[in-house]
Amino acid sequence: MNPWPATTSAIVVPWVRNERSAVAGAKTTSYAENVVALAWAHERGYSEGLFMNSTGHVCEGTGTNVFVVSDGIALTPPLASGCLAGITRELLLDWGMATEQVLTPEQLDNADEVFLTSSTRDVHPVVKLGDRTWNEVGPVTREISAQFVRRIVQDVDP
Repeated sequence: MNPWPATTSAIVVPWVRNERSAVAGAKTTSYAENVVALAWAHERGYSEGLFMNSTGHVCEGTGTNVFVVSDGIALTPPLASGCLAGITRELLLDWGMATEQVLTPEQLDNADEVFLTSSTRDVHPVVKLGDRTWNEVGPVTREISAQFVRRIVQDVDP
């Protein structure tokens, strides 16, 4: 697979993730919702679409977990939000690099930094979120990304 670009862009999609679904948080063979949402994001020039859940809180991306940095702390939605328990997400939590917290759309909109994680993206800085842009990758995201790479190089099966 081709490597991801150094930074990425994301937009909140108009559909919600049902955190009370019988398959919430499960990897299933039905990715139809994700495919439609990702196509919607791509049509608008973004590489990833982000879902809110049915209670209006931040949930996840179509193929990623989402993190916001606020006051120097990386935060990600808890599993109860309906998000997938991603491997990279779990490693950042286990290593003390991030904390779970219910996240509001306002926290996403006002975040100092935003990044996505996945097994193929690792820690992927967001420099465009909807109409908002950052001129550079923030210091917390840079440090978390660097620590992640160091740890993965030291132990390929953490």
